[in-house]
Amino acid sequence: MRWGMWCRSGILKGCVSDLSWSSARSRSRLMTTPTTSDIASQAVSFRLTGPWQVHPIPLDQCYDPSAPMPESISVQECTHLQLALYPEQPYWGDALRRINEQAWVYRRKFTMPKGDFKRARLRFEGVDYYAQVWLDEAYLGEHEGHFAPFEFDITPHLDKDTVTLTVRVTSPWDPPNATGTYPTDHVVRGLVKGLYEHGEGVIPPNVNPIGIWRPVCLLLDQGVSIDHVRIRTDLNGRTAVQLRVTNATPDAWQGALDLRVEAENHDGPGAHLRLETTVLPGTHTLDEIIQVPDPHLWWSWDQGSPDLYRLDASLMDAGGAVFASSRHVFGIRSVRLSRTPRRFTFWLNNRPVFIRGTSYMPSMYLSECTPETLSRDVALARDAHLNLLRVHVHVSPPELYDLCDRKGMLVWQDFELNWIQDPSLEFEQRARSMQRQMVEMLQNHPAIMAWASHNEPTMVMVRRHNLERRPDPALYADLQTLDPTRPAFICSGQMEGDWRRSGDAHSYYGAFWTSRYTDICGHHFLLNSEFGFEAPAAADTLRRYPEVWERLKHLDGKIDDLWTYQAALIQFQVEYFRRMRPEGCAGYVHFWLTDLVPQVGCGVLDSNRLAKGGYDALRRASQPLHVALEHDGRRPIAVWVMNDTQRSYERAVVHWQIHSRSGELLADGKTQIAVRANETQRVPGAHWTLDPATCGRITLTLSQAGGELLSVNSYESPFAPLSRPTGYPWKFDPFLGTKVFDRPDAPSLADQSQSGLVRRIPLRVREAAAEWAMRQHLPNQVTTWIARLADTMMSLG
Repeated sequence: MRWGMWCRSGILKGCVSDLSWSSARSRSRLMTTPTTSDIASQAVSFRLTGPWQVHPIPLDQCYDPSAPMPESISVQECTHLQLALYPEQPYWGDALRRINEQAWVYRRKFTMPKGDFKRARLRFEGVDYYAQVWLDEAYLGEHEGHFAPFEFDITPHLDKDTVTLTVRVTSPWDPPNATGTYPTDHVVRGLVKGLYEHGEGVIPPNVNPIGIWRPVCLLLDQGVSIDHVRIRTDLNGRTAVQLRVTNATPDAWQGALDLRVEAENHDGPGAHLRLETTVLPGTHTLDEIIQVPDPHLWWSWDQGSPDLYRLDASLMDAGGAVFASSRHVFGIRSVRLSRTPRRFTFWLNNRPVFIRGTSYMPSMYLSECTPETLSRDVALARDAHLNLLRVHVHVSPPELYDLCDRKGMLVWQDFELNWIQDPSLEFEQRARSMQRQMVEMLQNHPAIMAWASHNEPTMVMVRRHNLERRPDPALYADLQTLDPTRPAFICSGQMEGDWRRSGDAHSYYGAFWTSRYTDICGHHFLLNSEFGFEAPAAADTLRRYPEVWERLKHLDGKIDDLWTYQAALIQFQVEYFRRMRPEGCAGYVHFWLTDLVPQVGCGVLDSNRLAKGGYDALRRASQPLHVALEHDGRRPIAVWVMNDTQRSYERAVVHWQIHSRSGELLADGKTQIAVRANETQRVPGAHWTLDPATCGRITLTLSQAGGELLSVNSYESPFAPLSRPTGYPWKFDPFLGTKVFDRPDAPSLADQSQSGLVRRIPLRVREAAAEWAMRQHLPNQVTTWIARLADTMMSLG
């Protein structure tokens, strides 16, 4: 759709916004508007509802708030521009790229509510990515970042009837890197934002979300506010509450601080503390301790009940009127990570917990997320027996973290950095500020069990500036200072040797790295936080988009086979990580739960949440109580029972049946085992002699001695493992930004380098060398030396 078509598609000019009112205490939308007498003494919040009037201007043009409003389009609130301008196809094409080559001016009018208020603030819940804000012709300020709320004081405008709010929004593209290679370092990323320039089937190359995607609210009060609350707990119920309080008036405020803790989702006792308080003008920090008796602990769903408490913090005057309040839901729990060179162990409430996780982005455009869609995805993860979501390289909408708290789903929280970022001091300062905002926003959520500053900064072996210079060392130090209650990772992936600061592995045996998924055998992992295989969406999903089907129609009739390969790889590797628990492996995080785009991706669910073959394999292999066959793709080795629960089974029975490929029964046996709680055990007496070449189907069951079935598992021709599909991983489509397997006309990812020196190397050699380099686990000193040598060679031309 061209700009002229946008202008002809029904324009609303000079719209005055509706105001939706809520008490600052409840934050719930009411159906009626309060009278002045109702609200004069308390804080209230008005949400600016209704559409924005939006028009583009050149990216390098400064906005003049006194200029007349040109023709504009009407964009619904809380919507990314790509969804508003191209609702039928917001995923691919140059038209999407041109959106970010412009600045976009948002404008709306609203009426200032009447009342005896002393202060007014304008709060933005989320703008993607840069925002400059005016009220009438007064410039209020600017903000960077897509996820963090920000606000401006607009008290001088309280006496006006109608005002005009204007926001200039940009999310520009990074300039190309003359020596880089798509998709890893074709640009040096200059935004602190993981939701763009993340290729290979994750985010298409022309998508860079932009817009005012969360609500905008008007906050009115008497000049006193509780701006932030931090809650930290001990397992004995000791709850440390830190409040940041502002008195924007010229006089000292006197009253009481009221802290009330009540059970949120259980019947445990609460606690109450009331203190006389004086708040001098300015912003201050108050620290108080409140003791919760007989505390109910928060557990992940597979370890217990995710019991929660609710804290109401209020500032009350002498007459009992609430001047300011803040409500937070929290859990009493502890989490830590024991680290040694050979063993990682996560502890939840001093109990060892094995991680069974998957990476997750709820949507490419976070404005599409609703409580219902997020709840559906958390339910799908839990149905797959997973106890952790790794929120991958972004901060999700706040509703996701609330859901995870209530559903007992652990969260590994990545920061917004991915692959190769700007190594300058200026970028480091910006990133540190936004990471502080992330921690401040999320640290009260009991579900969050770890922070990570940067995803794969060593994705390109010869680029280590981020990891060794800026910004990663400063970001990691900040995490340790900001939140010493959780483990922190300086980065995720390819840093197994740096076990104190990192130590987790990303491995793609049978996918990007090697031709066989059984090549993972023999490798020791402390924690594997990425593995998986890309597979196409369901054919019905692909056919809905002609641009996609035209490029992937050669897969018609092959999708089931690709799903079968994805399933085989996931089952084999999940069971491998689970067998390694006694050897020091703390868990696994599969990559990833659901695709964002209807094409080819690592998700075990496609973008319509249709299950690929890998979903059932992940679900079966992740059962908290599981029986599994150890093999190396050539012969059987042993049978194992993995028990991640707190229940033991003293007289359990393991039963196996082995059939030939023609269906003939080759072996039928059983043995008894005492299954210990929260342990992985090799099953004694489970062995057989057979010709692996004749083996077809192996079925394993774990039962109680009385016959109650506990777990079932099966394998199809395990000693004839599938080969990596033809054309993968190098054949790819530049328009889609994804792998296309054996399409004859598709270029190779290894042929995307801008370096003339690299392009002189034969393509097959480049592909083989890239696979070799990606799977190397060289000491940090060696990779540092290689990176410095490469820098020297490039500087010499």
